[in-house]
Amino acid sequence: MGHARNKRERLEQVEHLLLATYDGISVSELAKRIGCDPSTIHRYLTELELDFPLIEVSRGKYRLDPAQYLANVRLSSGEALSIYLALRRYARQTTKAPIFVATAMQKIAQVLRHPNLSQQLGQSSLALQAERSASPEQTDIWKVILQGWLENIVIRIQYMKSKADEADEHEIEPYLFEPAVLSHGTYLIAWSRSRGALRTFKMDRIQRAVLTTMRFEPRTDLDVNDLLRHAWGIWYGEEPVKVELLFAPEVAHRVQETLRHPSEQSTLLEDGSLYWTVEIVGVQELVAWIRGWGPAVRVLAPESLRRQIAADMRAAAALYEE
Repeated sequence: MGHARNKRERLEQVEHLLLATYDGISVSELAKRIGCDPSTIHRYLTELELDFPLIEVSRGKYRLDPAQYLANVRLSSGEALSIYLALRRYARQTTKAPIFVATAMQKIAQVLRHPNLSQQLGQSSLALQAERSASPEQTDIWKVILQGWLENIVIRIQYMKSKADEADEHEIEPYLFEPAVLSHGTYLIAWSRSRGALRTFKMDRIQRAVLTTMRFEPRTDLDVNDLLRHAWGIWYGEEPVKVELLFAPEVAHRVQETLRHPSEQSTLLEDGSLYWTVEIVGVQELVAWIRGWGPAVRVLAPESLRRQIAADMRAAAALYEE
């Protein structure tokens, strides 16, 4: 048992080193790092190649292709259920799902221990493929973005902004992916070399993506939780603004049932109404949510948001006055 465990640990170390180096690593260097004979490394590489394609980057230097690498993960029933819930939510929110989302759902369905959940997730994956699957062109864009992200390759994209007539071109360093919380879609947070700034790109709006020959150093100081600390959705980088709302008594408890943002605070007043505040950037992202409450909410601050919602309510009422 000790010998088998030792071999398994060494194989895992070899896999890690082959994945961690972009320029490849030699058999002698692997033997030195692992602390074993080069002939042992040759046997390990032969075993690994049965499952994962090895890339010979240069003469005698190898690496694993991270895009083709499959990690073996053992999940408890509770852990599998957590992934099931996340995939189900993504499946319900996305309109153009790349094929790997559906296949991931199929694989997770196989390891769920409850037959009903396995069946539901399997059906969700089939429905996603049949009804809301990404086009082959969109899937190819996803593959390029993923490769650039995995291998630190600069990508040249054509991006169509909302309501724009022509696509913008960017050379980007892809850093992070983030799902939309209150709407549809997935966003890519990347450094735009063309603009010299951190930018957010909705994946569905990327019209074209091509790998360049340039590499970049991945940023280790970029934390998505810190970056989006004051974001209601995906906006960031501005000074946070305090939004104050007053909810009517009939919806007060419904509002309190869900925590929508880490900074939100609420106070139930004597008349049953709810005073609710949040500090966010990109107040515009909050507009649709506020509109959804109709006359059951009143904006107290900021004044610009109050005026905008009031104008929207008047315009909506005018549609019915006829």
